[in-house]
Order: sequence, then structure tokens, then C-alpha cells
Amino acid sequence: MHLSNSRTSLKTRQKNKNTGTFILTHSNIVLLTGYLITLPICTLIILSLLLPLFSASLFAAIGNSYHSTSIPWIDNASECEHTGRHWSDRKCWDNEHNPMF
Repeated sequence: MHLSNSRTSLKTRQKNKNTGTFILTHSNIVLLTGYLITLPICTLIILSLLLPLFSASLFAAIGNSYHSTSIPWIDNASECEHTGRHWSDRKCWDNEHNPMF
């Protein structure tokens, strides 16, 4: 009787010892594969939803900035000043040029 109790306690200890380890069973492989497929898909969906928010703020910052540029089709000072621009270095300059134009 003492011998049978030692065998059952040995089996119990072995079972308790194996519960903390990760065993690659068929169901674990399927779950891991599903996770590895779902993770990039969800990441791409979230990034595609967040990208317009970042790009809108970026374009808003660019849209508010103006740069000087010469207007090539205006070739005389009187016409340049008549349109509200200024004449310098034999070119008509527009100080309110929007880079998004």
C-alpha cells in the first residue's frame, strides 16, 4: 500500500511540474498563427485611421506658411505693383505664395 501511494504522488508531482511549461500542441500552434496574422492586420487598420490625423495637421502647418517666389509671366514693374506684388532684381515677387499651390 505504501508503494502505490508513492507512485501516485510521483505522478502528481510530474503533472504539477509540467503545468508551468508551454507545450506546442496543435491548438497552441493554431492560436499562435491566428495571433501572428491578426496583429499586423489590426496594426495596419489602426495606422490607416491615425494617418489622416497626422497628415492633416502637417498640411495645416505647411498651408499657413508663405514663401516668396517670382512670378515669371509679369515682366514689368508697373504691372507687378498693380497686382499688389513688389518689383526687385528685374523680377516680380509675390510674398504670399502658398507651397500647396
